[in-house]
Amino acid sequence: MRKFIIITAVLLLPFGLFAGQLKTAETADIIKAAKSFKGKTVVVFWAPWCPHCMRELRMLRNSPDFIRKNNIQVIGITKQNDEKNAESAIKEERFPFRFYTGSQALHKDMMKIDAVPFTRVYNSKGEVLDEEYGSQTLEDIELMVN
Repeated sequence: MRKFIIITAVLLLPFGLFAGQLKTAETADIIKAAKSFKGKTVVVFWAPWCPHCMRELRMLRNSPDFIRKNNIQVIGITKQNDEKNAESAIKEERFPFRFYTGSQALHKDMMKIDAVPFTRVYNSKGEVLDEEYGSQTLEDIELMVN
């Protein structure tokens, strides 16, 4: 029995270490994702400890008709030092979006982020349409994408 437990632990160890780890996104990755989608891309820079960020992501998660009607994809970006807590929040909340940790260059070059949430909208050419600090409502996001 002890041998079985040790073998099982050794076989499952890599999955526990690597399953669910967020990939690091560079500026080019976000532009590429926007260009590969035939609608608008809503990027939410967020932190798992931020109640306003969580409210915005939950609102989007709970609004699939809005997302479909406005032909948008949602991407969440968090800072590398929040990665572990972000993974837990994503799993617990069952967010259906793509999530990444933003590289230092992404935060510096693209957003110069000093507060979250920060929401940016791209068109299918990878061009920025709008951006806003603070928690957005569905009405705000609808204005940003149109």
